[in-house]
Amino acid sequence: MEFKIYLISALVMAAIWSLPAAAISLIYGVLRYPNFAIPEFMTLGAYLTLLLCGFSLPLWAAGLLAAVVTGLIALAVDQTAFRFVRKAGILPPVLLSLGLMLVLQNLVRFGWGNGNLQFPILPMRPFIIAGFIITPVQAAIIGLVIVILAGVFLGLRYTEFGRAVRATSTNPELAIVTGVQPERVYGAVLFAAGFLAAVGGIVLATETSLNPLLGWRVLIPLFAVAILGGLGSVVGAALAAVLVGLTSEFSLFILPSSYKTALAFLVLTLVLLVRPSGLVKSRS
Repeated sequence: MEFKIYLISALVMAAIWSLPAAAISLIYGVLRYPNFAIPEFMTLGAYLTLLLCGFSLPLWAAGLLAAVVTGLIALAVDQTAFRFVRKAGILPPVLLSLGLMLVLQNLVRFGWGNGNLQFPILPMRPFIIAGFIITPVQAAIIGLVIVILAGVFLGLRYTEFGRAVRATSTNPELAIVTGVQPERVYGAVLFAAGFLAAVGGIVLATETSLNPLLGWRVLIPLFAVAILGGLGSVVGAALAAVLVGLTSEFSLFILPSSYKTALAFLVLTLVLLVRPSGLVKSRS
């Protein structure tokens, strides 16, 4: 029974990590810098959802609207700040993202305080499928994330926008010659990253609770998952999230829960020793 409980827990955790890790990976793959503000966009998206729930919106509608608003905020920040430092190398955007991380975290503290809050979700009885006990919320999280990741993968692989993203990622100057406008691609990527991060924050808060450190607490695991998957690869981020989730949860058979994060980094180290580019090498 413990095996089944840990497996469900690992899949839920992997689902929660995979979307913001994909956002980190997507930004790095196209704009070539690690954006440390992504975890705080998770927190912002979750709190905006709580705010919208106060207007009697159902949780799914509030979450969708909050994710769109968070994506627009990420786009606005990119166009008013990051856009002007892109050509100055990797350090300025990294420093900007660190500053943005602190600003967003403190804005949430100012607006909602430091206490723990909960989404208005009524208690629901878990159901049993083939001996696996899973709650309706956990099933919804796993299903939602699979649908979103599939949509992102298909969009990047088979649409005109996806081809523009891949062309810009490979060679922005050459992409301009073929008619692609890199600034539009960068803006769209930042909107998508903000949207994915917000959904990740909403599902994390749904499974746990809301507090201003919601995103901060998963900052290191998210970057570990993004690096392990291969920066620039959405599929790799999803696979790495599953691997880290399974390793972390099944380690509970032999180790206390306080070692889960350390074990995740041990897996990261071992995989990178064998595959320095990560589980899936981005082909841009």
